[in-house]
Amino acid sequence: MNRNSLSLKSVLIFFVLIFCVSKFNQALMVELSLKELTVGADAIILGEVKKVQSQWSVDGSIILTIATLQVHEMLKGEISSSQIIIQYPGGEVGDIGLKVSDTPSFGLEEKVLVFLKSITNLSSTEHSPVVCLNIFPSFSTFGAAQGKYSIDKDGIAQKSGYALISKEDERDMSLPLADLKLKIKSLLKQKSEKRERAHEKKKH
Repeated sequence: MNRNSLSLKSVLIFFVLIFCVSKFNQALMVELSLKELTVGADAIILGEVKKVQSQWSVDGSIILTIATLQVHEMLKGEISSSQIIIQYPGGEVGDIGLKVSDTPSFGLEEKVLVFLKSITNLSSTEHSPVVCLNIFPSFSTFGAAQGKYSIDKDGIAQKSGYALISKEDERDMSLPLADLKLKIKSLLKQKSEKRERAHEKKKH
């Protein structure tokens, strides 16, 4: 490859990165508590990553990555499929790579607990171009990197890949998976009971 080709490739990578980062800067994350993640997510799933693939979006404007997740347990939501896909900006296609700050990444065979928003339920300002049609339900993480816990071999759920504005919710950054599941189930129960009380109040 000659020098001019290398220079042209470097310029292309630079402008792709600048364009993509500026496009997503408007969606820089707001700090979310575990309660806000639990209540706001369409689905909360415990599972394992089975496939990760990056490709250009349909309109060719950005690189997106698709992670296929094997569902082990549903903590919130109803999904009939045993697998789902999680779509997020960033990845590598050929010689061009894109990394978006505060965005989660997924590795093969990684065990995760994720807070998800259905692609069809995302607002127009959050909606990334869909990479392709897929037979599995499609999601994006709710709260960007905040919506993903990675589970290590010792059963510890940990968040990473972003910085907290404050330290108020640092206690939920790393904790045993069993404790995290109990907290989530308790929050969902509280929400359900609150809804039932509101319903009963309207009846009377």
